[in-house]
Amino acid sequence: MQRSEASEIADAEANYTKATRAELSRRFNEAFKHYIKAAELFLHLSRSSKSTEKDKAKWKSNAQKALDRAEKIKAFTEKSPRSVGSSTERVSSELDPTPDVRLAPVAINHFASHEQYYVLNKGKLVNGLNLPLWDESTGEAPGEGLFVDPDGQPALSPEQKAVSAVWKRLDIQPTGKIEPARILPQDILQHVVTDCFCIYCTHTQLLTLSWQIAETPLHHYCDAENSSEPQAANTPKWFWVEKYGRLDFKFLFNGAWRRVSIPICHPRNEKTLNSSFKVVIDDQLPYDPQKGTLMCMSTLPSVPSPSTLWPSLLEKAYMKLMGGYDFPGSEPHSPHHAHPWILADPIDASAIAGWIPEHVEIRRSTFERERTWERVSSGFSSGRCMLTLGTGPNPESLDEKIRLLPSHSYAVTDISEREEGRTITILDSWVCPETEPEDQSRMLTIPWADALNMFDGIYLSWDPEMWKHCLTFHGMWKRNDPADVSKQLFLTFTNGSSTDEEVWVLLTRHTPDTRRTQDFIALRVQVEDEMHAMPASLARQPLCNKETYTNSTHVLVRTRLCSMERAGILSILGSYDGDASEVGFTLSVYSSEHVDTQWNETVVTPPYTTKVSGTITRKTAGGNCTHRSFMANPQYHLRILSPKNILGTSSGVKARTKFTLQTSKDTPVNVAVVWSQGKRIADLSEQDLVASSGAYTYGSARVSKDITPGDSTVVVSAFNPQYLGPFTLKVECSLPFDLTPIPQEGAGMYGGEPIRGSWEKHNAGGSPSFPSYFNNPKFELDVPALSECIIRLQLAQGSTARLNVTIYPAASSTTTSHIATSGAYDDSLAGVVIPRTMLRPGKYWVVPSTYKPGVEAEFSLICYFSVKDVKIVERS
Repeated sequence: MQRSEASEIADAEANYTKATRAELSRRFNEAFKHYIKAAELFLHLSRSSKSTEKDKAKWKSNAQKALDRAEKIKAFTEKSPRSVGSSTERVSSELDPTPDVRLAPVAINHFASHEQYYVLNKGKLVNGLNLPLWDESTGEAPGEGLFVDPDGQPALSPEQKAVSAVWKRLDIQPTGKIEPARILPQDILQHVVTDCFCIYCTHTQLLTLSWQIAETPLHHYCDAENSSEPQAANTPKWFWVEKYGRLDFKFLFNGAWRRVSIPICHPRNEKTLNSSFKVVIDDQLPYDPQKGTLMCMSTLPSVPSPSTLWPSLLEKAYMKLMGGYDFPGSEPHSPHHAHPWILADPIDASAIAGWIPEHVEIRRSTFERERTWERVSSGFSSGRCMLTLGTGPNPESLDEKIRLLPSHSYAVTDISEREEGRTITILDSWVCPETEPEDQSRMLTIPWADALNMFDGIYLSWDPEMWKHCLTFHGMWKRNDPADVSKQLFLTFTNGSSTDEEVWVLLTRHTPDTRRTQDFIALRVQVEDEMHAMPASLARQPLCNKETYTNSTHVLVRTRLCSMERAGILSILGSYDGDASEVGFTLSVYSSEHVDTQWNETVVTPPYTTKVSGTITRKTAGGNCTHRSFMANPQYHLRILSPKNILGTSSGVKARTKFTLQTSKDTPVNVAVVWSQGKRIADLSEQDLVASSGAYTYGSARVSKDITPGDSTVVVSAFNPQYLGPFTLKVECSLPFDLTPIPQEGAGMYGGEPIRGSWEKHNAGGSPSFPSYFNNPKFELDVPALSECIIRLQLAQGSTARLNVTIYPAASSTTTSHIATSGAYDDSLAGVVIPRTMLRPGKYWVVPSTYKPGVEAEFSLICYFSVKDVKIVERS
């Protein structure tokens, strides 16, 4: 809810007063915080369109004064006591030298009204046009003659240019009272413009809201204060108002309702509309000069009238918003791990009507056929859902009478379920150039089962009025840090329902350029408790969530709350991938009357933070824990320092620790924490696993956990070894900690190349408990100088057996005289290893073995030495 200007003024002045009092009381940290806050609030007031120029100058002056005082306090605290105490270095006469004054950073309250306004105000520039907030600007005052759009006409599409389309005003000056004309969905025609989603939106709005729109002429949409005709209580004013010889259209874009203006042909100095509707409303529209027909959305009959003109004007306004008639309305949006040619979600319906967009991928493995029908049919019949079906680049029709266009959208005008089966009726608004529009059969009824095979996407738009509660938050990625590409918010909820409930979260990316296609977003929503109580057995499963990064501007996540969850916290993570800077976004949360929601604005950021950057290379790409190379993944030694009480013993408190792993949108990653005394681990063990982000997720992984102080290992991994690229790992903790990289096994040593071998029928001797032990393959090790060595034995991929590797003196013939061993036989995927061992100059035998004799398998020995020229050769 927006606060009044009076309350914002009072808040700004109160902060300034608190700052001056704190400064006089020598509470410089508190004074600095309030001065900064006051400056922010005064600057916000100075940008308000509601303020007069005199007030704006006053607020700017007050903001500058607050900033000046903050700078003086900052300069004072940065000086040493000696320099501050000298007469030449004093900051101000009001400040006395005080040793050890340190200013805490002033955190930004992103929920503050001026911060929310900052994001929305940044979103007013779209395709080079200035689109103010709807309630903030009424545009220019009336002048002489017709309103001339200073932005010019929208750019024409290639099809329009090919026929040399011209801009022309329709000569439809009415006389007498205009009777309302009922416009049906099948009356809307699409000619050569590619914006089939705008057409679909018009179709479905006519169908869903026909009692309001289809029988209402244009003058009923005009601003009531300019009309002498009484307005009906239920008359909608969604799309436009008319004033000063122009039409102002209202679109929901970049997080707020914004104003788009186009000119109309208006009698000179006429300022009001009367019941005779004497205003000539015919705007300039693109025409085919040869055929004399409209080259844009139109209606049947082909001869336009004042009461049927609004679809063409609505389309023109939307084309202006989107950059022109050449706007690629059905150009492919590329959701990651979906078909790359899937159509865009219905952003047109969201922009025009403010409805909630949802994209259902029919080809996805998680598609629920029965559940989708229930949701769609129930929503459509109740008037709460509008939908369209989208084809792919090579659609195949199961009915020879139905010709489907590639990458095209078809509005659904009817859904029915009868004894003979489930059917849907779609409308094809495309006008075939060889056929008269009136002669075309454009309503097509097809079985639901066939539709799921013929189309690739279902695009839904839901009425936001179906939800009792709605929360919004406007934020920004990359505002101060280029690496700040994810934002996490927390939402507290209370569930008073006896049945399961849903909470919908919609992420909307703000866009200054509608033609950009390389900006991707993703949204993850989960109950916070699930992040803290991940079962170890589940965390070790190599699951990969195919979470979608999409270059659409909307992502909707529906989260189900179990009836047993009476209260809790939702974690909402919005992520961005792209090269733009300062990317705005809006999060909208919808819930029913049974679920109360509230932003958690009191989340405390842990005071200790470390961020490290690294790269998953071919040498460090170990994959998930089912790969033998898992141990090669980047690992870090985490040491959380234990607080001591007055007796010098551990207080037993746990450290709240958050791990955030960020990588490219195409890489599924996981972060895990393991008890290991800070050493490199070879595989994951359930009893040693402290925390895990769970299933591998694209672009980022995150987990929070209360961890006992001590030493552990943090493992960064991608799902498969073929995923390479840079990453950043951020650790936040409530206690001091150290985070250092753990060197790879054998780092700084010579060797590392695998030595291949195999156990065959004649040399698979088994363990030392069998007399055939020394029949195992033997490798002669010739060490020229005192050297440390590490030797790892691994099976070839696909084989399993319990292994051991042992070093003997070359002169030894007994198993009791070994120099070093990997220990008990183990079937670890990573194999077994002889830890760092010192060898004197001389010759040794390296004997790899399986526990049971007769096991035939291939293996490899990976040896590291601290000196050069160590030779290792297999001997029979």
